[in-house]
Amino acid sequence: MSTPANAINQLEEALLRGRWTLFERLPAERRLAEELGISRATLRTALSALVGKGILETRRNQGTFVRTLPCNPATASLADCLQAMHIIMPSLLATVSGSFAPSAMLTLERHLPSIGMALHRGEMHLLAQHHLQFFSILLQAISNARLARAGADTLPETGALAKLLQECSQAQLEDLFKHLARTLHGLRHADAQSCASSVSAYVSCLLQVLGEKK
Repeated sequence: MSTPANAINQLEEALLRGRWTLFERLPAERRLAEELGISRATLRTALSALVGKGILETRRNQGTFVRTLPCNPATASLADCLQAMHIIMPSLLATVSGSFAPSAMLTLERHLPSIGMALHRGEMHLLAQHHLQFFSILLQAISNARLARAGADTLPETGALAKLLQECSQAQLEDLFKHLARTLHGLRHADAQSCASSVSAYVSCLLQVLGEKK
């Protein structure tokens, strides 16, 4: 009998085998359930769990997409992810800062208000999802798949980030929002230095909060 836990394992193994590439859309529920030999209800539960872990993401009226690859929590703690993100993401975005399409900028501009609204309401899990979606949008706009994957692999899981955001003061949460807005500003003006410093400041703020928790 297939359980949601087994279905999650099946999906994670398929992702690690390269069944779907980074940012690729998964098949429709009916087809995917048949492919895995499970019910659609079990599949939906498994997909929701992977969305919660930050591995998949759902887009309204578009479907479910691969955001990053599964990792071993024992070897990829929140601290590991943030430290990797601090090293890789600023340099990555600075390198490609002059090559973002106007459509990507527009998507980010439309996304920022969602971050502000979640912050205003104090909805930390939703806020974490929006923060990660911000970087996911950036990475999707990178034409080099290897670079995009390198960046995506540093993003923490939604639940872990949400717990960390709960530890942030209101001033720190507002600073994080400002850093994201400044990152967008740097990208819009092809200012590599501004983009890199803003992303670095964003991750540094999270690392500081994480350090305060210990």
